[in-house]
Amino acid sequence: MRMVRIATVSFLVDETPHTIELNLQRSLDYMTEAARRGADIVCLPENVITTNVEEGERSFAESFPGEITSAFCERAKDAGLHVIAPYAVSENGRTYGQATVISREGKVTGYYRKTHLTGVEAQTLVPGDELPLFHMDFGTIAVQLCLDMYFPEIVRVYTAKGAEVVFWPTVTHGPTQEALSIQLRARAVDNSVIMVESNLAGHPPYAPYEGRYYPGTARIVDDNGDVLAQTGRRHGVAVADVDLDAVRLTKGCVLLRHPDHMREDILRVARMDLFAREYARIASGKKNEKDHE
Repeated sequence: MRMVRIATVSFLVDETPHTIELNLQRSLDYMTEAARRGADIVCLPENVITTNVEEGERSFAESFPGEITSAFCERAKDAGLHVIAPYAVSENGRTYGQATVISREGKVTGYYRKTHLTGVEAQTLVPGDELPLFHMDFGTIAVQLCLDMYFPEIVRVYTAKGAEVVFWPTVTHGPTQEALSIQLRARAVDNSVIMVESNLAGHPPYAPYEGRYYPGTARIVDDNGDVLAQTGRRHGVAVADVDLDAVRLTKGCVLLRHPDHMREDILRVARMDLFAREYARIASGKKNEKDHE
């Protein structure tokens, strides 16, 4: 058995504007709560530092690594847990939507930079171009951010490379809460992987008829698509114990036999070569169309 206790955060968004300092302190408090509950790793939501701040602060991006990173590293070491902390960073004149992965020793293990940007984000951010794995002391993890969920190839690539848990920090409410649940669970089943979502929670709780669109619902989903733990639509920390060596039952999707070992031919079955060719043709066609405009 390889047991890991995973924690994920539904981050409280107040009715009144936040400050960067408030968001950082609230993030650190959630980390402390996760550690109190015995977590090995905790995931914070996307843009956790600039959530609900005034317009002028919304464009804040840390010169990486800086004081924000140092604060997360210090608390991770004090609490003895790994953390995934997503916030904007700047480097060499470019700004990225980054998820910084920090070890329980308080060291930066690495980072993932959002590869698929929304239209608004594309005005200020540069997309990342790597899909890295992070080798923690309990197993191998990966991260995707918000809109990345709409591109299922990302999780397929991650699991083909050996990811055992994929974290999905987001700030989304839709198109619907049901859609989010379907997408998250589908990625888990299709790839026989643990999926973890973190999100924002309104206060009072999610009430779209009152103009409160932060649905909360941080979730941990196993390879069967079953929700192991969730916060519901309120803020807080969801925690679940997962055995990364447990027999995986989703053999009809990507596995072959019992006990459920990963298929040796999974890369061929996934047909990444086919997808690559088709995407290249589509991209070439779009380029030709633009050339003729």
